[in-house]
Amino acid sequence: MVTDKTNASSSSLVDTPADETEVQPPINRRPTFLDRLMRRQTSPSSMEYSESDKKKDGPMENEQSKGVRESSLPPLSQLSLKGYKSSTKRRLLDDELASNIRNLLPARLQLFDEWDLVYSLEQHGVSLNTLYQRSNPDYQLSQLRKNKPEVGYGDSVISSMMSGNVNSMRERRRPQGYVLIIKDENNSKFGCFVNEHLRPMDQKRYYGNGECFLWKSELFTPSPSNSNSEEDISSHLATPQIRFKAFMYTGINDNIIYSNHDFIAIGSSKGQNGLWIDRSLYNGVSYSCDTFGNEILNSNSGDAKIGKFKIMGLELWRVGTLE
Repeated sequence: MVTDKTNASSSSLVDTPADETEVQPPINRRPTFLDRLMRRQTSPSSMEYSESDKKKDGPMENEQSKGVRESSLPPLSQLSLKGYKSSTKRRLLDDELASNIRNLLPARLQLFDEWDLVYSLEQHGVSLNTLYQRSNPDYQLSQLRKNKPEVGYGDSVISSMMSGNVNSMRERRRPQGYVLIIKDENNSKFGCFVNEHLRPMDQKRYYGNGECFLWKSELFTPSPSNSNSEEDISSHLATPQIRFKAFMYTGINDNIIYSNHDFIAIGSSKGQNGLWIDRSLYNGVSYSCDTFGNEILNSNSGDAKIGKFKIMGLELWRVGTLE
């Protein structure tokens, strides 16, 4: 069948009726992932987006634009530390240290602007069992409800009808984390963040996940630059500064948290723990371990192999709500 020359460019090998409507050109559409994959397979040398792909798919987010987007996010709200008694003299956690730790927490926990003191050596006595009891979310929830004002009968009935029997399950799923702070005989502060509450394990089984980390806050004297005068140098030497260091999960092993009625251990490799404290909550030791790739937590010397310490203060803080 002979076709009109004007339609020759759009005709196919299959005969078409003369009165058929002219075929419209294909509509431009964004290439799908499969389209781009097929293009890459036909052009092995092209491992990145071409300029035409960028125009069709929209601008790619590079590291610079990503940084601008992140910097445009609103700052975190002011953190409130709750739980200290007015009579508590040795308070281990301050706003600066809390802010340094908060910046390393999972994003869902950074949003909480209240931290609650769960256990304090000074306020609650020296007892590992007490620490375990007070770190239990069920115990914390019972204490919270005790301190709440009683509601009327009608309110309690309506609340139970609306919530049913799933309250306890929902409460346990609330995002929580715990910050452990230790102060030793040399006034060094160090500790850890754990994503689960500390508890005695009947069997030797590690728990926790890769969100956990070790940290330390150490004093150091900054070295003066060559341009500083002798007066500036002497003032620098006389004023040590605080340096915060964190040691994140490396993924080398999963020996993150192990605790029983005799000790608490955070991180472990080759029989050595990143942080270990005994049942008396007085003796402790810190090794470098593969779990976190950490330095000795209670030592400013980078070549130290072991760090034994005496616990002068210990606090455990909960990040996240109970209900």
